[in-house]
Amino acid sequence: MKPQRVVKRDGSEVPFDPERIARAIARALAATGVRDDGLSAELAGVVVEHLERTLDGERVALEEVQDAVVHVLQESGHYEVAIAYARYRDARERARRERRARGERQVPIHLAIVEPDGRRRSWDAAWLSARLRAAYRLNAAQVADAIAIMEELVAASPLTELPLSLVDALGEAALVRLGLLTVAQEGGVVRVPRAALHETLAAGDGAAALCEAGRLAWRHAAAHQLPPAVARAWSRGRLWVDGIDDPLRGSQLTVVFEALGNPWQVLAQAAARAIEGGRDYRRLRLVMPPAILGHLERGAQPMAELVASISQIAQVFLYCDGRTPLLQRWPFAAGRVGLAIYNDDFLLAQHTANAGIPLIAGAQYARGGWKHAVAVEVALNAQGLEQEWSQLDLLAMAAATAAAARRERLPARLRDDDLRFAVFGLAVGSPSSDYLEQQVIQEGLRLGLRFTRATSLPPEACRHLGRLLEA
Repeated sequence: MKPQRVVKRDGSEVPFDPERIARAIARALAATGVRDDGLSAELAGVVVEHLERTLDGERVALEEVQDAVVHVLQESGHYEVAIAYARYRDARERARRERRARGERQVPIHLAIVEPDGRRRSWDAAWLSARLRAAYRLNAAQVADAIAIMEELVAASPLTELPLSLVDALGEAALVRLGLLTVAQEGGVVRVPRAALHETLAAGDGAAALCEAGRLAWRHAAAHQLPPAVARAWSRGRLWVDGIDDPLRGSQLTVVFEALGNPWQVLAQAAARAIEGGRDYRRLRLVMPPAILGHLERGAQPMAELVASISQIAQVFLYCDGRTPLLQRWPFAAGRVGLAIYNDDFLLAQHTANAGIPLIAGAQYARGGWKHAVAVEVALNAQGLEQEWSQLDLLAMAAATAAAARRERLPARLRDDDLRFAVFGLAVGSPSSDYLEQQVIQEGLRLGLRFTRATSLPPEACRHLGRLLEA
C-alpha cells in the first residue's frame, strides 16, 4: 500500500514526499565520496517500492522510513553509505536526547516502549508519570525528578526501543539515585532471574513449579522472544495465536461422552476428564449424552448442581435432538453451559443467541468440530488487504512462524494435535481469502506443519483482532 502521510516523532503528520528521501540519500552519498549521477533518486524509488510492499496502511512512521532507507542501501551493496546514514541518524537522536535531559521538554525523542503483548508506545513522560505514581505512590516532585534521571540514563544510548521491564528497571534505578531505596523495594514489579527464565523457555517444561509471579514473568519473557515479523503482526492486531504467552498447554480439547452407563457415572467421568484436561489445554468442551438433558428436563436438581460445578472447569454442552423445555427455565450461568445439536436449526440458534446460551451445531461437526484436540489455534485479520498479495504473503508467513514457535514450546505429548487457523476480514470464497488460505497451508508445510481451516473465532481472538479497528 502506497504511503500518503508520515508521522513525525512529536505525533504530527506531513505528506509523504519521496524527494525528501532522495535528498537524505544524496547527503549520505556525498559524505562517503560516492558520485550521485541520479543514484539517490533511483534508490529513493526503491525505498518507496519497499514501503509499498510492507505497509498495511497509508500512514508510515518517520523511523520506518529511515529503517527502509538503511535496508535498501544495504541490499543494494552500498554498505558504507548505509553506515554513514545510520551514524548520522544516531548522532541526531543522541543530540535530541541530551537536549531533553538538559530540560528542553518539548524535544521529542525516538524511543519506543515495548509492552508484554508486543504493542509499542512512544516514550511519553506523562504516561511514565502515571505509571510511577501507581507503582510507588510518589508525589509530583519525586515523579519529575525520577523521570529526569531516567531520561539522563538513556540520553547517550543508541537504542530505539526498550521492553517495559527494562523501563521499570530504569525507574527503580532512578529511585535508588534519589535515595528512595525503601520505596523502590516496596513498590514496582516482582522479577525472577532472566537466565533461569530463558532456560525454562528453551526446555519447554518445568514452569509448573513456578509461583504466579514467576508465571507472569515467564509470559513477559515469552512475548519478547517472538520473531520480529510475528511481533509486528501481533502488535498491530493482524495476528492472534492462542496461548502464545502460555506455552505449557494446548489450545482446546473437545470430548464427547457416549450414552453408556448410569448418568451419574457419565458425569463423574466428565468431571475427571475436565480436571485432567485442564492441565493440558487452555479451553475444554465436554458434550454430554441426551440422557443428561432428559434428567435435567425432569427437574433433577442435584444433577444440575453437578453440571454447574463441572462448567467451572470446562464448557459443557448438553446434546439436544431438537427442542427442549429447559430453555424456558435455564438453570445455568450464561456462557458456561450450552446445547449441542447435530443438524443446523435456525430457530434454536436464534433462541439460544438471544438467551446468551452457547450452541454448537452440525456445520461445525462437519468440519471436524465433533471430537478434536487442537495444539495451536491461529487467527489472521486481513481486513483491508484484498488483493494486497505481498501483505497477505507476509501475514501467512507470520502465522506459520508463530504457530511453529508456539508448538515447539508445548510438551511433546501435545505436539501431534491439530493445528487450526481462521481468517477474519475477507469474504469466504473470495480470491484473496482463497489465496491467503493456500499461503498459510504452504508456509505451514514448509515448516513441517499441517494446518486446517476453522470457521469460528474464540472471544479472545475477536478482542485481539479488534485492535486493528481501534488503531
